[in-house]
Amino acid sequence: MTSFEYKARDRYGILASGQLEADDPKEAIKQLRQQGYTPVSVIEIESSWMSLQMEKLSNFVQTVTLQDLIVFTRQLASVLEAGVPLIDGLEAVADQIRNRRFQLVVKTIKRDIDSGSSFSEALDRHHDVFSALIVNMVKAGESAGILPEVLDRISNLLDKEADTADKIKSATRYPTIVVGTLGIAFVILTVYVIPRFTAFFSAFKAELPLPTRILIGLNYFVQNYWIWVLVAIFGTVYAIRSILNTEAGRYGWDKLILSTPVFGPLFLKINLARFSLMLSSMLGSGIPILEALTITAATVDNKVISRVILDVRNQVAQGKSLAEPMRGSEVFPPIAISMVSIGEKAGTLEKMLMKVADYFNREADYTIRNLTPLLEPIMIFGLGMVLLLFAMGILLPMWEMINVYKG
Repeated sequence: MTSFEYKARDRYGILASGQLEADDPKEAIKQLRQQGYTPVSVIEIESSWMSLQMEKLSNFVQTVTLQDLIVFTRQLASVLEAGVPLIDGLEAVADQIRNRRFQLVVKTIKRDIDSGSSFSEALDRHHDVFSALIVNMVKAGESAGILPEVLDRISNLLDKEADTADKIKSATRYPTIVVGTLGIAFVILTVYVIPRFTAFFSAFKAELPLPTRILIGLNYFVQNYWIWVLVAIFGTVYAIRSILNTEAGRYGWDKLILSTPVFGPLFLKINLARFSLMLSSMLGSGIPILEALTITAATVDNKVISRVILDVRNQVAQGKSLAEPMRGSEVFPPIAISMVSIGEKAGTLEKMLMKVADYFNREADYTIRNLTPLLEPIMIFGLGMVLLLFAMGILLPMWEMINVYKG
């Protein structure tokens, strides 16, 4: 993208000036004419090679965060509700975006719409920024003529996801600090403290206790084979990532996650809340239930739950109710099935799904609040075992040396 400085006259002949970005001068002139201006001059703004490279690097490094999407959808919904046309609304919102990469994406979307694309088609060209959920909900909002309402629902969905992620980070901050500190202490003792004790104990030529021999062995292994330790770590990480990129590997990993004692039930509640909230929002946006289930299955993070949703979708396509195939799965608890069944019979499925989402959100919030107390016994046990190893490895030989000295 290149920056251009322009002068142009509007339909009343009033001279206007400013800057815009385009691939070349012809594209810049085309943009001005599409906005109702008659170009007078379009001059490229010269930039140094270094500044261009820094700008490209900044755009590459920057990522579009969940918070960026929340602000974008919320602001655009507010602008459209005020009666501002979509093109003008995108331009106004783009000027407020601080993330340079995201600002360029929004401006590209605006140009695509100027060229004849729909809003959802323009969003769909940026898979790395806008998920299938956002694209399909926007598409349904365009068809039903309720785009501002749909954008507001999208912002609420994303806001809830961000809130849940923040709560999990906050709840796991203390355990992360404890584990990190323990790891640093382990490295310091193994690399710097143990060698001094090794030199001291070897002078007595006595058989050292097992904990001390373990620590000395760890020190020898780290000092002589540290490069192979790094290779093993990076190789393991690469192998795990390669396995997780496969369908079978990701399914097995997600199944393992759901079976873990503490985090399994938490992730199940979070995913069920997200499923219920997304399905309710899409049904409220006018998306047919079969299409809504397909989109939801594609956007749920857990492959086990995703396959269950697809199985439910296939049985609904055969004429069954939504609650019936849910009852046959091992994922949905009885309370969720009962509430969905009541909603279907009463014709209030959308509202009942929202209540199901609220129920699982409350359950997830309760689990997150108690996450640290649940992890404390595990941390205390692990910390105690490591400290016991260090204490026995250092103090036992010292005790034996004292006995030898007394003898």
